[in-house]
Amino acid sequence: MRYVKGKAMKILNALLRLAASEILCIFIDITFAASGNPFIKFICLVCTVLLMIFVLADYSVKAARADIKSARMSGETVKTAGIFAAGAAVTVPPLVSWIVLYISAKGGSFDYYRWHKLLNAAFLQLYNLINSSANSSDLTGAELAAMLVPVIVPAMAVIIPYMAVCGRNTDK
Repeated sequence: MRYVKGKAMKILNALLRLAASEILCIFIDITFAASGNPFIKFICLVCTVLLMIFVLADYSVKAARADIKSARMSGETVKTAGIFAAGAAVTVPPLVSWIVLYISAKGGSFDYYRWHKLLNAAFLQLYNLINSSANSSDLTGAELAAMLVPVIVPAMAVIIPYMAVCGRNTDK
């Protein structure tokens, strides 16, 4: 029971960190929105993506250190299922958003692209580089496929640092 509660807390903490990073990214995007300079837009993209990665990686490293300490005290190995669940959980919001975007672009009766950009603020400038329109109907299949790639970035930002910190202490 304690392990399940810890797993749920990892998922909740990862989702809260993702939401916090998205809010910070929106602030940065809005701050630099007035600039039409492509270099500034690129810098904004790099900053927002790195911000999201660092916020999630910070959580992951702290969770790994806590799990290592707990495992040493109990004499067990570190269980990685919780962090993989957290990695999967932070993938769900961007994936659901992409699915809604795909439906919208392929003939849905609503226009979702502008909301997709805001809900995935870390990649807003990337989406603007792919297609600067605000209409879902303007997106091609290749553009939609390119917009699917950033969906895995939050999961990697959670899982990779955790596994790097845990190293040999994990239960395989």
